[in-house]
Amino acid sequence: MIPRQTAKKVRVWEVMNGEFVKKGGFEPSFVRTSLGEDVARARILGTVMAKFVAEDGKYASVTIDDGSDTIRLKVFKTLKPLDSLNLGDMVDVIGKVREYQGERYIIPEIARKVKDPNYELLRRLELVYKESAIKKTKELIEKNKKEDPEKLAKELTENYGIERRWVEMFLAENKDKEKGTLKRQLLEIIASSKDGIVYSELVKRVKAKGADIESAIDELLNEGVCYEPSPGRIRKI
Repeated sequence: MIPRQTAKKVRVWEVMNGEFVKKGGFEPSFVRTSLGEDVARARILGTVMAKFVAEDGKYASVTIDDGSDTIRLKVFKTLKPLDSLNLGDMVDVIGKVREYQGERYIIPEIARKVKDPNYELLRRLELVYKESAIKKTKELIEKNKKEDPEKLAKELTENYGIERRWVEMFLAENKDKEKGTLKRQLLEIIASSKDGIVYSELVKRVKAKGADIESAIDELLNEGVCYEPSPGRIRKI
């Protein structure tokens, strides 16, 4: 069972201008923002600028503006939770990010009216802090990427006061990039041998941990890029 995605506080601009990554099956699609954050469920605070309700009551949309950009909230077969919203309302929205025929929008799960003007100021401060923390984390991880990941995570959280979730997110991102590079390197070596190559020789020719090489090879096999013509030998298809 895929765990429910955390709703992340973001600006509309981040949702509208990030890279939309479409997934299949039960895996949720998401937007990868310019800060490197993956957002499947967004939490946005904005003002209602426009509202449309279909005559049959089976579709409604609301356009909200948070000062950075505008985005539409859409509901189908129901008017909830948009039915109580009016022009000029400030609303705190939680919903799933979607894209269809070039339009990026949100299917709202919760749309709560906000009357306290200080709430908007608080959200802006939260977003500024988050953006600053993410940038600082990326810089420090890049600068100290040769350090042991667990040691680096502890240092960044204890000495720099950076939330562990940001540290873990970017350490995982770096690990994925390194694995991608390793897989390409392995594939080039495997492809250069007409009859395939034995694992022991492959390990000798690649500078990486044995566990990382084994994991990368497993992925190449599972992806159907390579196969084992005989035990202990791997060959490109």
